[in-house]
Amino acid sequence: MTAGRIAVTGIASFLGSRVLRALVEKRGADALVAVDVARPDTALGVRHRAVDFTEPSSGEQLLEALREEKVATVIHAAALTNPSRDGSFAHELESIGTLNVLAAAAAAGVGHFVLRSFTAVYGAHGRNPAYLTEDRPLQPNLSLGWARDKLEGEQHAASFARRYPAMKIAVLRFATLFGPGVRTFYTSIFDHRMVPVLMGYDPLIQLLHPDDGLGAFLAAVELRAEGAFNVVPSRPIPLLAALHLAGKVPLPVPHPIAYPAADLLWAAGLADAPAGFIDFARYPFLGDGEKARRELGFTARHSSRQALEAYLRDRHPKASMTTAEARA
Repeated sequence: MTAGRIAVTGIASFLGSRVLRALVEKRGADALVAVDVARPDTALGVRHRAVDFTEPSSGEQLLEALREEKVATVIHAAALTNPSRDGSFAHELESIGTLNVLAAAAAAGVGHFVLRSFTAVYGAHGRNPAYLTEDRPLQPNLSLGWARDKLEGEQHAASFARRYPAMKIAVLRFATLFGPGVRTFYTSIFDHRMVPVLMGYDPLIQLLHPDDGLGAFLAAVELRAEGAFNVVPSRPIPLLAALHLAGKVPLPVPHPIAYPAADLLWAAGLADAPAGFIDFARYPFLGDGEKARRELGFTARHSSRQALEAYLRDRHPKASMTTAEARA
């Protein structure tokens, strides 16, 4: 199948909704169909097929929707950016849900499949090289369900790519999304005056502006990309420099104390993320963007610093102005 509609999942997410809107503007509403439990904005005029990926019957519903809507491309952006306290729901959505979408796409003769993933699937380790290329083994902390489910989603995609070579599968591994309108557990760190950090650690981090994330999605669809691609900002920034730029006060914590304390706070409902995420504030996991530049023609227009500054102007305009004046 070489012509047909584009099906988009995850339309309730920040990035998924922007992808849907951009494609409507580019190709027209009739070229799109939202296949999701969430309804698209009625003003877009996009067709909608209600499917809950966590339901046992979702596979049959997906196949029916893809066939009846004559879908040629699936953009699967239904991914959790925040850790969930309901591990079963998260697993059904991201691992089993991705498996069902892939199976339905293959059975319906879909020619192109684009999966949203995260550079976190590489895992944050002290042995990581300066930059991680797409052929690097994926080794996230398996005790962290948030990362494990995404790893399994990628493993399903790799399996289908081998079994169904006629269906081109692209996996976009996004760095941490950060910018205007983004609200995640990661951005919430920069909403507090004092921020705990690991004593003796200051890793480089990558913050991706949402406009660049959108650009990567559109490039992958337009070029019918195949394979894995890191979608990363033009430059990283040290964690402590980012906190200083945001006018935050780092609170150094010894790492032997940080992990059990974080798990206790998570269990008590007083933290936004479990202890497994501490690794990402301790060790680097920087994606190399060369393959995306070479094959997608994609180069991020924003650096990590620019993405952070854009977030601060949007979320904390007064504090952002005060910080800028102090640096001047």
